[in-house]
Amino acid sequence: MNVLRAPTAIGARVHPDAHGIDPAAWDSLVGADNFYGSHRWVRSTHLASGGDPVVTASASGVLLGVLPTWPGAGGEDEMFSLSGILPGLAAVGGGRQLWLGTRRSVRNELVCVRGPRRRPVLRALLGRALELAADRGEDGVVMAYLAGEDALELAAAHPRARALLHSADTYLPVPPGGAGELSARSHRHSRARRRSELRSFQRTGTVVKTVRLTEDLVPRIADLIAQNRTRHGSSGGPQAVLDALNAQRATGLLDDAVAFLGLRGPDLVAATVCYEHGDQLYARYFGYDYTTTVPTNEYFQLGYNAPLDYAAECGFRRYRTAISAWDVKVRRGARLTPLAAVVLPLRGAVCTPARQREFNIAAAGRWRELAGGHLQAMGPEWACWDSPLP
Repeated sequence: MNVLRAPTAIGARVHPDAHGIDPAAWDSLVGADNFYGSHRWVRSTHLASGGDPVVTASASGVLLGVLPTWPGAGGEDEMFSLSGILPGLAAVGGGRQLWLGTRRSVRNELVCVRGPRRRPVLRALLGRALELAADRGEDGVVMAYLAGEDALELAAAHPRARALLHSADTYLPVPPGGAGELSARSHRHSRARRRSELRSFQRTGTVVKTVRLTEDLVPRIADLIAQNRTRHGSSGGPQAVLDALNAQRATGLLDDAVAFLGLRGPDLVAATVCYEHGDQLYARYFGYDYTTTVPTNEYFQLGYNAPLDYAAECGFRRYRTAISAWDVKVRRGARLTPLAAVVLPLRGAVCTPARQREFNIAAAGRWRELAGGHLQAMGPEWACWDSPLP
């Protein structure tokens, strides 16, 4: 006799930080593209910046979903404030939100079981996060820089949630021949420009070296990264970068890091730090010594050519180059993938479904305009943002 069993109830709870959650159970839910959702990365941000609550969903003692949270940056940083990432929606400007996802991550994905239980688990995670926001006196929750498909799934878990396109991630498919093959595929003007950049770089006498991050090297690289951040308007200084890198060493993350150094004689003048995850290489930090030298295409050599050659040699499938400078990256062969914010206030909705559709169509149009004649930059994953969502 077959007996139909009632589905096991999903329970959601809040942990003070990532430390008390089983790393193996957490990482079993992390997808191949979700490096910044891994337990080691989230745990490292908690060690460096202080613990942030983490929402989990479980059933019968089995971890089914994880949702990190953090306070956001408010109006101090346009990259991590609602009015900064969604300037076209007037209703977004007021109030405070609890931010979901990894602290200061510009690419989030859902850490959640797949299959028929995924929707109920997402509903439980989002509902508990909303309760946490209310308990903390916030006005709602937002998960920004969320991979497009995941954003649509998360928004579908609550009737008042809205998925709003606001940015794009970038990656380079890694050809077997590395940077040289990618350059050879480009049109004549681009090839000539790449050769000119390389000649200018070579005239400086800078030598590129690929290394693992040893303990003595970390402070030197931290100083270069801090200089680059200061040049582009960020604060924190070398100690904040050093704290982040030391926290990554404590969680084992630096074991998967590789640095591409620019050396002029004995002097370290530039560095790019990348991380290996599955079959992908992630660019995370670039640093330069602006106090003693003048940049001469180090960013392109250490941020594109050297990592691409390394990725090809090691058999990586994609080289992820993150957000910003999209037009430059597209001209160098990068693909754009949509990033969206899921916004859920405690009461009401941030906009109507009709306004959501209008907003997303306009936003997708701007990204297509940026891609211009580079047809390879926009894949099929953009189709649902170009046209009215049901």
